[in-house]
Amino acid sequence: MFSLMACNDSNNDGVLTLEVTRGDFKVDIPAVGELEASQSTMINVPSGLRGPQSLAWIMDNFNPVKAGDVVAKMDATREGFRLEMEQLDYDRLGLDSQIQTEKDNTINKTLSTDTKLTAEEQDLADRFFSEDERVYTKIDIIDQMRNQNYLAAKMDFYDWGIGQHGSQAEAEQELIKLKQRGHKTKMNRYSNNLKQMEIIAPHDGMFVAQPSWNGSTPTAGDMMWSGMTIGILPDTTQMQAKLFVLESEALGLSIGKPVTLFLDAYPNLAVSGKVIQLDSLAKAKDKNSPVNYFQITVSIDKTQVNIMQPGRQVTASVHSIDITDALTVPNQSLFQKSGDYWVYLKTSKGFIKQAVEPGHRSLNRTVIKDGLSQGDVIALTTPPKRSRI
Repeated sequence: MFSLMACNDSNNDGVLTLEVTRGDFKVDIPAVGELEASQSTMINVPSGLRGPQSLAWIMDNFNPVKAGDVVAKMDATREGFRLEMEQLDYDRLGLDSQIQTEKDNTINKTLSTDTKLTAEEQDLADRFFSEDERVYTKIDIIDQMRNQNYLAAKMDFYDWGIGQHGSQAEAEQELIKLKQRGHKTKMNRYSNNLKQMEIIAPHDGMFVAQPSWNGSTPTAGDMMWSGMTIGILPDTTQMQAKLFVLESEALGLSIGKPVTLFLDAYPNLAVSGKVIQLDSLAKAKDKNSPVNYFQITVSIDKTQVNIMQPGRQVTASVHSIDITDALTVPNQSLFQKSGDYWVYLKTSKGFIKQAVEPGHRSLNRTVIKDGLSQGDVIALTTPPKRSRI
């Protein structure tokens, strides 16, 4: 695209020069990543499963499954033990209720018997009471009156005791029932958890384990919570690629750019696609890495189901810029200050400061939209003052 001019001419004063020519200007951005399905069914821990659960078993990655197959199991040991303990407490409260009922019946019988005897005593006292001083002395009459008052008070006490004991017995039974309801609620929760210990595939497909926030796939012993995604069932008839581009090489990257992909397993097979999604901010792929990447999603024009499987590694080139018949210069020959751009154009009398309008830019070249013509000779570095006019 260009040739260096000889430096022996005394007019150059040792300045390296370049003859400006026209040619194709292309910028390809390298990217790496893996294939994934455009649409997938998420496999989650059942939403009705309460509390953290330990993963006992999970299906191997990339295994084919049928609808209804078990893809993962939770450890039911702890939930089963808790259910048994709650059942024991519930049954013990049931025995306490029976014992309390027997005690209450005994007390009720005692109070009823004492009330009946006191009523009979009160009847006898009323029947044989007499205020005739010819029969009884005044002291005897007073004693009889006191006995009547005592029996009346005793009857009031027993009546109060029967009512009070009934309320107390009812309150104690309600307290036992309240405790039983608490244990019953826990029993229902543990029973419900035990019914959801197996995670079932909703339809046919290929099971792909879903990495967690730290990039690790679920393994036996991991703690799981309700709604957590443990894997996906991808629709392999339409694949796409998840790619990563170095932040320093992402110049010109945008949605809609064409992409050429190569599967690592099939390096000679070129696959076409385009960028359909681009992260707004670059971030590290690993938490311990200082290198930032832009994540992009690339749609694939034609999916070859027999070789394009989720997780297969790919390398790609994003065709950021593709211009034919463009006038370009090396970036080192272009100077700028306060928004003004120029190059040092060689003339018969020396180098002059030539204003230019730059266009697209790559890591090493820049398109010149105006200010230069094909065949012009420019300096690659700043000429000495004696060579400038």
